[in-house]
Formats: sequence, C-alpha cells, structure tokens
Amino acid sequence: MANAAVFLVTALVSLAAGPTPEPYAVQDTATARQAPDQGAVYRREKFVYPSDNRRNPFVSLIGPDVDTGPIFDDLDLMGIIFGGSVGSVATVIDRATDKRYRVRRGDVVGNARVVEIRPDAVVFQVTEFGVTRSETLRIRRGEEEEEQG
Repeated sequence: MANAAVFLVTALVSLAAGPTPEPYAVQDTATARQAPDQGAVYRREKFVYPSDNRRNPFVSLIGPDVDTGPIFDDLDLMGIIFGGSVGSVATVIDRATDKRYRVRRGDVVGNARVVEIRPDAVVFQVTEFGVTRSETLRIRRGEEEEEQG
C-alpha cells in the first residue's frame, strides 16, 4: 500500500509540474548546431585525365556563350542574286526562328558552309558529329509550291 501511495504522489507532482518537454526541443537543436561534427569525414573522388591527346569528357565540345546557329535541316533557300564572277549572294531562312541569313561563298551558317552559289541552287558542306557531307538547297518554283502546298 505504501508503494501505491508513493506512485500516486509522484503522479500528482508530475501533473502539477506541467507537460514534459519534447525530445526535439529548440534548445536541443541549437546545442547540436554549435557542437562540432566529430567523426564526419567527407571524401571526394577526383578525376584526372592524362594529356596524351584525349579530351576530358566533362568539358563541353562547344565553348561557353557560343551561338551555334541553325541546324541545316531547318534552313530554306529564299532567293539568290547571281553575280557570276563578281560574287553571288543567297538568302536562307531558319524555319525554327524565322531568322534570315545573307550568305556568300565561304560563309558559315550553323553547321553548314557555303561551297558554291548557282543561279538556282546553293551547295553547302554540312558537318555533323565529325562527318562532312554535301547538301544542295534549291529554289522552289511557283508550280512546285502549288503542287506541294
């Protein structure tokens, strides 16, 4: 009976004292933040690439802030001013951005270089992924546009 009385008195005292603090109180968190990390080891793996003509695969192939221009497949030939030996000028348009480019022989537009300008076509040398191919853009005649449109 004495044990029951001690238990009852202990229960009443704990109720009168108020609720018990939570285990994750702000005070505990602040103390944990101030304590230095002991036993925490940060390890980082470092990659080093030898300079025997191999490139680092984590370095971009294109430099930063470089406008690469349009992709050849998005270009359409709008018109040609054929000047013969004086020099010819062609106008191509990028369908993706509606931007127009005036090009001469030797000019580069995106991944294509102008090789030759003919009275009705422009020959480009297109380089993609290290492979170069020759492509020709022709001016559409009125009849061809009506058939296709």
